[in-house]
Amino acid sequence: MNITQLTDTQTILNFIEHANYDKTSYLYKLPQEHAHINQMLDQAIDNPGVFALVEDDDIKAVLFAFTYDTERYKVIGPIVQTDYTLSIEDQDALFKHMYQAQPPEANFNFSYEAQTQTYAREMKAMNVAYNFTDYYLEAYPDQSEALASSHPTITEYHKAYFRAFRKLHDKAFKRAEMSAEDIVDSLDEHNRLFIYMSEGLLKGYVYLQVNPNNRIAEIKYFTSHRDYRFKGIAFDLLKYVLHFAFTNYELKKVYFKIRSKNSKLVERFNELGFVVNNEYKKFKFVANNLQ
Repeated sequence: MNITQLTDTQTILNFIEHANYDKTSYLYKLPQEHAHINQMLDQAIDNPGVFALVEDDDIKAVLFAFTYDTERYKVIGPIVQTDYTLSIEDQDALFKHMYQAQPPEANFNFSYEAQTQTYAREMKAMNVAYNFTDYYLEAYPDQSEALASSHPTITEYHKAYFRAFRKLHDKAFKRAEMSAEDIVDSLDEHNRLFIYMSEGLLKGYVYLQVNPNNRIAEIKYFTSHRDYRFKGIAFDLLKYVLHFAFTNYELKKVYFKIRSKNSKLVERFNELGFVVNNEYKKFKFVANNLQ
């Protein structure tokens, strides 16, 4: 049994098409279309590499990653040969080959579906630390009648609020997919931004994206100013936007993602009618942190 670095995209693709994904980190990041997965594999081959556990020229498991920032990686794998049992020791060896080829300050991130995947013993043995949990929550139309239909301090976005909105958004979402400018430029019938104004200050906001064809809406961003974090502002915004969404659009559900280490905090969203649909445990490894 040995570990080798693969450089042929088709060889990797042939293996992963018929493999087992029970232990695969960031499984949901694997593209479904061949063109896209080929592109991902080409980039992974270049950096940080695609590593395989091989026995008698037979690939048993593969591990690779993709970059999302300088020296920051999201690890995909291990992807394991069907009916083969990958030991934790061999999984650790695969990962060591990957991270030891990078600077010691490089970040390697893992993500697992909490209810269906195997990860806890593996992460502990590999010295990969728990970081946080991503919760995907959903609410349905029958909940909206009990929610607040109006709030004196919540108003729809106006350009006069832009500077304060941008400052809050940039602080709250440093690696956001959408900038404050992107959000404002998107505003129309199906992209709505609501602002929490009090005492002349912008203390929070919520941004709603509606997909009328699928009858689904996403609360893409919401936050409150850290100086007012325990004033219930975020909950007031969520109550308001839920009622607004279900009243003004024919929707099957409204959903959002929240990142937290505090499961008790997440449970509070039940009061608004949200239920947890998916839960992803996130882990992070930095070689510099090893003792």
